[in-house]
Amino acid sequence: MGNGEERDNEEFWYPDGTDDGILQDETSHEEDGRRNHQVQRPVSHKSRTGGRNSSGHSRSNSKVSSSSAHRKPGRRSSTARRRRKRKKNGLNGHAIFFIVIAVIFVLTIIRLLVWNVGKRSGYDPNEQTDEFDVELLDYVQPLDPAALAGREDDGVTTVLALGNDPFSDERGDSGLAAQMAQATGAVIYNCAFPGSTISMKHTEFQGNYPLDGVSLYLLCAALCNQNFELMDVVTQQIGDEASLSALDTLKSIDMETVDALVIFYDLQDYKDGRIVYDENNLQNLNTVFGALNGSIRLLQETYPYIRIFLLSPTYGSFTKADGSIVDADRDDLGNGTLTDYINWLLEACRSNGITFIDTYYGAVTMEDTDCLEEGFHLNDKGRQKVAKRFADVFPH
Repeated sequence: MGNGEERDNEEFWYPDGTDDGILQDETSHEEDGRRNHQVQRPVSHKSRTGGRNSSGHSRSNSKVSSSSAHRKPGRRSSTARRRRKRKKNGLNGHAIFFIVIAVIFVLTIIRLLVWNVGKRSGYDPNEQTDEFDVELLDYVQPLDPAALAGREDDGVTTVLALGNDPFSDERGDSGLAAQMAQATGAVIYNCAFPGSTISMKHTEFQGNYPLDGVSLYLLCAALCNQNFELMDVVTQQIGDEASLSALDTLKSIDMETVDALVIFYDLQDYKDGRIVYDENNLQNLNTVFGALNGSIRLLQETYPYIRIFLLSPTYGSFTKADGSIVDADRDDLGNGTLTDYINWLLEACRSNGITFIDTYYGAVTMEDTDCLEEGFHLNDKGRQKVAKRFADVFPH
């Protein structure tokens, strides 16, 4: 044969144990290898290198496929190795995935069962309670220590009380001022004028409406200037014993000994339909916010060492001239409900850094009608609750 035929029939040995016969029909060899997988026998070196028939071609009737017959001793096909490797690896990815899902499912069921059982909270739906479950509007602001610099402590806590009916309805030992004094250990001077308001009804004082002369701002102006001429005239016009007594007390006080000042008005401003707020004039004395704002600033400028407290109005109701009953918590008389007034009182306290004590939600609420007389006047039980409320905050 020529060189070309010799090269065609020449057999090459590859490092992985395969020969050129595998390249002739790779597909048929793999099928033969699968059929004869269990009958493979070691093949001699001669069969790998010279096992050909007389024509020089590979044996076609061999029981072992050429892919298996030309494999080195001890070597296994890559397919077999992959099968054995999978068997050795054990669980595959799908099995692990389903196991994880099963575990999560079981844990979810367990947690649902535990949550459904729950635990006893101690809540009794049939329990009767007098407590009003709301957040109080208190704003507690201590006095700046710098304001007390150089001031000597006389050992007595002296408090001046300004306001209207809550203080003036009862000025004796069972009155609010006396009960507050007992609850705090302070000496409290009652200078409240019945029927008075925080705001003024008229832009300027008019003799035909004397109560403007004892409104909060004009009262503070007289106190700061120590000029009580207008109030002498006004109290005579009013002709009320409580007003005359309040003025006498006010004149007798040495303001150098006063440590704190308490302001407490009921719903009178709301009842009279006074304006709550004027955004163009923050010291408009015809508004509740403006009159309180101006009064606080006047007191702070004149007596910076005095700590100021404001108590909010309590809940109340009253009967109008037409016989209809007004609920302060519900009815808007043109400038909001009583809570709108209270919110602006709170804002004035925050703006000026004085303490606000909430008695609307914290002492006499809409559920405490047994603490009231004639709709909004405090009775003895109501005064006790307000005194306690004040005493809880006052030391702080």
